[in-house]
Amino acid sequence: MDKSKVIEKICKCLRLSESCNPNEAAAAIRQAQGLMRMYDITEEQVAGSSISEASVSSGSSYKPPFWSLALSDIVAKSFACKLFISRKEGQHREYRFIGAGHSPLVCSYTFKVLHRRLKHSRREFIQSLAIEGRAEKTRRGDIFAQAWLFRIAQLVSDFADNDKGSDDIEEYIKKNYGETGELCASPKEVDNPDYEDILSGMRAAQEVQLYNPIEEQTPFPIGKQVVRN
Repeated sequence: MDKSKVIEKICKCLRLSESCNPNEAAAAIRQAQGLMRMYDITEEQVAGSSISEASVSSGSSYKPPFWSLALSDIVAKSFACKLFISRKEGQHREYRFIGAGHSPLVCSYTFKVLHRRLKHSRREFIQSLAIEGRAEKTRRGDIFAQAWLFRIAQLVSDFADNDKGSDDIEEYIKKNYGETGELCASPKEVDNPDYEDILSGMRAAQEVQLYNPIEEQTPFPIGKQVVRN
């Protein structure tokens, strides 16, 4: 029998072992243990089989802006996922979320929704500025985005159950990606005149709502980004 199918069957048995019926739970555990012995399957292999990944395009920029990286980091940590930025030559950069169960799927969905909303709100804010100079408009747009992120972090944390992580993610990463590096970005410095821009960003974030894309979700706010070399 294909080992992956055996592992899938073992995982089903382990899910049944959580039954409120003690006899059913005990039988499921015995069956899982029997299959593991019969096919020489380790606990690490079973645990690792629950790790998956989901990707979202980060666009064509070589190094995404701080607010984009920060949002991806907030979302990834809220759903107990590890975050990679894939930089394959000739392809668009990708945010790649790796985690247990359905976490990466819900994580990628949440990031996609919020990134699209933030990008749209930031563009509208920049267009509303009655000033000249692209650099200053960009800077103030970034201040707006940083304030938006500050307000949105709690919403994401509440949306995620934030009750489950997995050490097996590290093993999955080592096996599939090997050595990785880090990509860091710094927020824009804030001056006193930027107070209104900050308020605008926080007000825009208040209108955001999140809805579950699927019934089951597995969950984990802002740090360094892990990058695939």
